[in-house]
Amino acid sequence: MNERVEWFKKAGYGLFCHWTTHSVPKNGDKKPHAQAILDFDIDTFTKQIIDTGARFLFFTITHADMFLPFPLKEMDDIIPNHTSKRDLIEELYERLSKHNIKLMVYFNGEGSTNSEWESATSFKTDPRTHAEYCYKITEAISKKYGDKICGWWIDCCYEPGICGGRGLRYDYQRYANALRAGNPNSIVAFNFRGVEPWGSEWGRGIADFQAGEENELKHYPNGQFSGESGLQWFGLCWMDDFWVHEKTGEPTPVYSNEEALNYINKVKENGGVFAYNVAPYQEGHISDKTMEQLIWLKEQGV
Repeated sequence: MNERVEWFKKAGYGLFCHWTTHSVPKNGDKKPHAQAILDFDIDTFTKQIIDTGARFLFFTITHADMFLPFPLKEMDDIIPNHTSKRDLIEELYERLSKHNIKLMVYFNGEGSTNSEWESATSFKTDPRTHAEYCYKITEAISKKYGDKICGWWIDCCYEPGICGGRGLRYDYQRYANALRAGNPNSIVAFNFRGVEPWGSEWGRGIADFQAGEENELKHYPNGQFSGESGLQWFGLCWMDDFWVHEKTGEPTPVYSNEEALNYINKVKENGGVFAYNVAPYQEGHISDKTMEQLIWLKEQGV
């Protein structure tokens, strides 16, 4: 039994938010990401999260372009001008913790669309050196926030045969130690398989819950620890836009209210945890149509 995940299993349901350098606004021109962080409407965003009844929130802190929404000297030492003076993570924690909503973060150390990061960390030429930079950055973040960050979802840890097996560069015990440096109770998931099929044996005894990335609501748990490698079962699916709001138009729920409700309830009944992925506008607002579904789900008791 893994005691670290007991609160997670009890929570059962929450949100995953892909807000990234690729997010576009509801109206008008897309802003540079540094400005978008400064202008992020934290009050509206956190009120929306609270209104959904979610018990936890995963928030993206890097996604391809390696630009952190908070200050971090360790990042500035590697590549300058890729951090923010505003600390969105601290602000999210301050608001959400008052409502007992746990904060977790998404991290992707590849920076595959950032040539400065690729060059500075030897991403293509020396994978093990690149891995050292990922340990350094995540350890610094973990120590910066301590128990304010309750968990990590680490992307692009693919095993052999998946996307070039880029996960071979990492020592997962070292990575997990870095992620828990500031909070030994942080729960950790490594995305070994990408989007389906699940069933990896990587991470046994190191991770706490499976990454569980899926494109359709079709996977179900068979007990709490029926996730890959015997981990806490967890499912994550995009539920309005395809992960990130990258195109114009209003994000709209993919599934009917009843389909979403039935799936989430069945997951919880069988010991699993589910995260509904939302794709906010660049200004930090979840779309009205997505909010209508999320509030309806709350009213049904999810």
